[in-house]
Amino acid sequence: MKQVSTANIRPILFGNKENDLAFTCDDIVYVMTECQAKVSPNITYRLSEYIITGLRAMVDSEELLYGSSRVYFPIPKLYVLQVGLETRESRLPDCVMYDMRLSESYKPPKDAYKKQGIAADLEATVHIYDFRMTLAEICQYIEDESIPARFSDYANDMRNYAFVANGITYIQRAVNDRTREYVMPANVSKVTDYLELLKKRDIFVDLLSNKEVCDMTLAQFSRDDMLIYQGREEGREEGREEGRHESISRFAETYFRLNQSAEEAYRVIAMTFPDVDSEYVKSVIREVYQ
Repeated sequence: MKQVSTANIRPILFGNKENDLAFTCDDIVYVMTECQAKVSPNITYRLSEYIITGLRAMVDSEELLYGSSRVYFPIPKLYVLQVGLETRESRLPDCVMYDMRLSESYKPPKDAYKKQGIAADLEATVHIYDFRMTLAEICQYIEDESIPARFSDYANDMRNYAFVANGITYIQRAVNDRTREYVMPANVSKVTDYLELLKKRDIFVDLLSNKEVCDMTLAQFSRDDMLIYQGREEGREEGREEGRHESISRFAETYFRLNQSAEEAYRVIAMTFPDVDSEYVKSVIREVYQ
């Protein structure tokens, strides 16, 4: 019988960073993360941080590592679920599943070392499941349940999760469309309509029937607004302040257009931006609802 337990880590050295999901299954430890933005070539290093810190946390005593007896660790396996929207088909991968390696980020050896056949002594392999979609693909899926051919071999929860994530992102952007690239699908006009549509298609019915889960889902996939909140001019406080106000304002505008009350908007926004003063959040919402 397989023994499964969670193994998430929140390393002090990395501040408030933590991996999305980690668990041990018998003698294997799985580290998984999810990316909603662009594909990052640095994901192999990030997961290497997580797994090394996680393995260290499995050792009860510092003395054991310096002792004469070997310390045994679970076998690490590293995975990434990549979702997101692309405006051009050329940016999509050739296949859903592929690998990225830490060694791809090493500087190439100089000629003198290249002749000696110098090879890296540290390697990590990350298995990527890439469910990015074009704007046309996700819009077509929403309207008539058309599934991209490259997804045909992946009739599983990962694919379903991609439909949830990509669809919510698309509709949120369509509601706040400023580039006119996002055409609102013919059969839905707001995110809640889309969640109901997913339930009819037998996708995460139990989860999407839970209001708290739906609220968290809406907050989770408002990453564009979260990025604006971080400030366009990294490292400059005025950029952060401007981004914070615009992000909360756009979030409130979305709820206003969906005919949601100011109280409901505040509840979800406060959950999404827990580090922002509540009175400040309320003042921004009042500006939008007046």
